[in-house]
Amino acid sequence: MMLTRRSFLSATAATAATASWRIWAAEEGLPAYYGDHLADVARKVNRLKKTCCDGFWFLTDLHVPSNRCVSGRLLARLTAETGMKKVLCGGDHVEAFGGKDSIDRTIADYQEKWVRTIERAGGEFFPAKGNHDFTIRKSMAVKEGFTYSGTRARDILMDTDAVRKRAVTNPDDPEACYYYVDEPAARLRYIVADSSDRIATDRTYWAVEYGIRDPQLTWLAEKALKGIPAGWTAVVMQHIPVAEIVSCEDKGLKAMVGWRRMLEAYQNRRKVTIYGKTFDFTKARGRILCDITGHEHAERQTCLDGLWHITEPCDAAYRDYINGSSPWSPNLPVKERGTVFEQTFDAVQIDKNRRMLHLTRVGGGGDRTIHLKGYSMRPGEMLGFKTMRIAGPVTWGTYDASRITRRPNPQNRYSHFYSYHSDVAGIASDGTVTAKKPGECIVVALDGAGCKELFPLTVTA
Repeated sequence: MMLTRRSFLSATAATAATASWRIWAAEEGLPAYYGDHLADVARKVNRLKKTCCDGFWFLTDLHVPSNRCVSGRLLARLTAETGMKKVLCGGDHVEAFGGKDSIDRTIADYQEKWVRTIERAGGEFFPAKGNHDFTIRKSMAVKEGFTYSGTRARDILMDTDAVRKRAVTNPDDPEACYYYVDEPAARLRYIVADSSDRIATDRTYWAVEYGIRDPQLTWLAEKALKGIPAGWTAVVMQHIPVAEIVSCEDKGLKAMVGWRRMLEAYQNRRKVTIYGKTFDFTKARGRILCDITGHEHAERQTCLDGLWHITEPCDAAYRDYINGSSPWSPNLPVKERGTVFEQTFDAVQIDKNRRMLHLTRVGGGGDRTIHLKGYSMRPGEMLGFKTMRIAGPVTWGTYDASRITRRPNPQNRYSHFYSYHSDVAGIASDGTVTAKKPGECIVVALDGAGCKELFPLTVTA
């Protein structure tokens, strides 16, 4: 095969870029394999920037000190190399067990090894509050611990350059850890909610309570959502997921039902009454691209009522992301020290024209393309699906969008096994879907490297 001048120059540039990354890794005291891996990630991100209006890096559930503490340096270099400056962090920065000194120590680590490191490289850090960020239990055996006040939590969490300079928040709420940030050139709004905005008064440990309540809920409705300009889109982030499949925790699902109903009402131009108050979104002017979260430590996604819900794997060096992400994220490696798999986060890029979200993985796992265009069928109809991003032999599958079965793991109480269902539609090996009964489902194409394309499908009556 003849090597053209263009392909020669492209190969030469790629080799030079990889060499540059290796030199950087050596200067940072990191193994050379990080240079090779990040050079590949940067190439993918820069290529996708040509068709994407905006993008961000998403990492979540750092759980310092159960973290190799390298991802902040990786993100600093990636933000500088790609020009994709925004880093969204889904919460849970600290550990679950210890005391006030442990919270203070791990928050200091989080601020220096992630926030300040990324800021010094020119990046912007936008965090959400997790359920473990400012509350701790001394041990599993005792009912003692420490929880910071809501105002102190706000002072710590909102202490990033990007939040201070660019975030619009609620000036009437001294505990507000929720805000939005606009990107006018991309006609895009990022909305960050606080999914644990109340502190229990009957205990000192793990005292933040799940849920989004007034005044936050009203502010999010009246300012963040209704204020989205015509023709704009939005990305929503909070720590705790709101929909089944992406969350299998009954406590979280019940506590977040109001926020989920509000997001769905906005997306579908409806009125909704929550906690006795009615919110009217019949004249809403924007669209929500996705609701992205952490908390579950795993990679799962579903689309319900026209809204994509995505939960991302933890950056901490835990093993529960393996079982929690199966079977649609095969061959996830153990987060072993001294390998590129010791950290896990994604680049998320938005292609409005083609109506796709591209997620590029740093660490273990495959890349994803999430299609925003919805497909519709009736029972008994057939429809052929084709991949647009991944090539080569693919394995096709479907799963119901709103039902998953969780089974306990006898060896680890925090790492469950999950079974999906395909009652709404079935699919043949060539990508031909047959609708079975009314409902919502996800069509999946999976290649040998674990990369996926996902399509939302509704079977109507």
